[in-house]
Amino acid sequence: MNAVTRYFTNIRDAVATTLTGMKITLRYWVKEPAITVEYPDRLGAGKTADDIVSDRYRGFLKMEAGKCIGCMQCMRACPINCIRVTVEKAREARMLTRFGVNQAKCMHCGLCVEACPSEALVFTRRFEGASRDLRDLCFEHIAAPVPVARLRAGKGP
Repeated sequence: MNAVTRYFTNIRDAVATTLTGMKITLRYWVKEPAITVEYPDRLGAGKTADDIVSDRYRGFLKMEAGKCIGCMQCMRACPINCIRVTVEKAREARMLTRFGVNQAKCMHCGLCVEACPSEALVFTRRFEGASRDLRDLCFEHIAAPVPVARLRAGKGP
């Protein structure tokens, strides 16, 4: 096969494979239903972003101060140290003075949620974490010192 024949054969093959690809693209564009949801414009009638995520979705962490016993198991279980807990003794009561979560570092592994014996730490369905400043993703869940809760019977490790 000489060079000229090989050149025109390559052109023919390129056109044929391009047309085959365009045929497949056109079939998906015209006949197949859309898989991608155009967020946030077209979620559906009456739907919010929380409605489209799975029930098992691991979003941002939320701490319920009324349930926290101040055991710091969540902080110890976190492999990347994105949770900071401080418990201080004030008079006769233990007070939870800080519970901070750096969501920018969190890898959503769930080890902290599993380690919490009082189920005070849970995942929310919130997934929008876009921010121009990483400090916006550092959450302090305690505004003022809160007394730690008592662990109910039957709970714990």
